[in-house]
Amino acid sequence: SSYLLVALLLAWAPTLSVAVAPSGRRVANARRLLDFRSVGRREASIASLIAPTVILSRLHRGTARADENQIDWRRVSDEEWKKRLTPEQYFILRDKGTERPFSSPLYNEKRAGTYYCSGCGTPLFQSSKKFNSGTGWPSFYDGLPGVEVKGGGLAALVGLAGEELVCRTCEGHLGDRFDDGILWNTPTGLRYCIDGCALQFRPSAAGNNVG
Repeated sequence: SSYLLVALLLAWAPTLSVAVAPSGRRVANARRLLDFRSVGRREASIASLIAPTVILSRLHRGTARADENQIDWRRVSDEEWKKRLTPEQYFILRDKGTERPFSSPLYNEKRAGTYYCSGCGTPLFQSSKKFNSGTGWPSFYDGLPGVEVKGGGLAALVGLAGEELVCRTCEGHLGDRFDDGILWNTPTGLRYCIDGCALQFRPSAAGNNVG
């Protein structure tokens, strides 16, 4: 009935504007009302098209996360790792390479948060255990349970008392652990020397700086 009233007002607009002076404003208002309702119908139509896409996108993200949780990371093929990682990450995590000192942005990262494996997302280090070693690589004096210590590694090959560190979940190479932490007066007497490419940093909600 409201649409019919608007149509009648539009049809009789010239007559009404001559007969009664204020009616012109009423006709203009009626036209605006019709325009608003037309826009409303268009928006509703657009929303009906967009809503399923948004819902499907969210479902896809949820499914992708669930699939990630079900991956046996130790069985991921070399070709799959090459697809998942950047060349720099692959060089460190899978080829057990070493990045250039002072090349990682994480070396100077001072915000509170957690460092995760850039291969599989396992939590590895807390920012509260990070310290400035001056060596050019992100350094920590302790790791989370996701860090596994293995014998040998690059440090052992060059005659230093170092042990290789890998991610416990995907066995990606992280760096080396040294027992020279006493030089920096670390609480554990240890220094976890980590390649920044092996890590992904996620700041805490507070985002406060450490130290």
